[in-house]
Amino acid sequence: MDMTHAILMTLAGWLLGGFINGIVGFGAALVAMPVVALGLDMRTAVPTCGLVVLSLNVQMAWSYRAHLDTSGIRALFLGALPGALTGIVLLRHFPESWLKMGLGVLLAGYALWGLGSAQPHARRLAAGWGALTGFLSTSLGTAFGFNGPPLAVYLSLRGGSQHQIKAALGAFFIVSGLFIVAAHGFSGLYSLRALTLFAVALPAVILGGWAGIRMSRRFGEGQFRRILFVMILFMGLNMLWSALPR
Repeated sequence: MDMTHAILMTLAGWLLGGFINGIVGFGAALVAMPVVALGLDMRTAVPTCGLVVLSLNVQMAWSYRAHLDTSGIRALFLGALPGALTGIVLLRHFPESWLKMGLGVLLAGYALWGLGSAQPHARRLAAGWGALTGFLSTSLGTAFGFNGPPLAVYLSLRGGSQHQIKAALGAFFIVSGLFIVAAHGFSGLYSLRALTLFAVALPAVILGGWAGIRMSRRFGEGQFRRILFVMILFMGLNMLWSALPR
């Protein structure tokens, strides 16, 4: 593919993805990847995505570091390493459409329930649910470039302010992102082209993230929760659409 076209799609996709991520705390890859894929093949786009998302979440975690509560997210890290290893297997051998179809249905159903119900009370979730969430998040991020959906559902059930949710998202995504990047590296997926496009994407996603964080300060907690569930619904419908046979 033409490098100029690839650079333009990379800039546009990650600027928009960073902006959405700054508002909600996740979703950069889900927004950026459909745009980036117009100029890149998936074996270049996915490893580039891993590096970009890791950098973006360093920015997110730093911005909300004062609000981080580690008591409810430690279990997430238990599933990160096996999730990364599983993701490599999925990337190489598993039909992407099957996984996207099932996950899309679950996400859309959960989002519609959240939008139609009263604000749920915070729950004390067992450590096993955290470990499962960490496994699913990291395996999806390694295989397909998006690791936000399982964690968004887990944190919405756990409850907390928008700053606490964003701090937890940023902290976990840094750790899971390191596993994802390492898994891609050991699999030999980082080419000169992928690293060049990461260098192009980095300033765009950081600028978009900064703008999104500033915009999010205007939202109250109720507005934030609605945006959170709308983003989960968008992710579910996007997965369903991409899984349909063409």
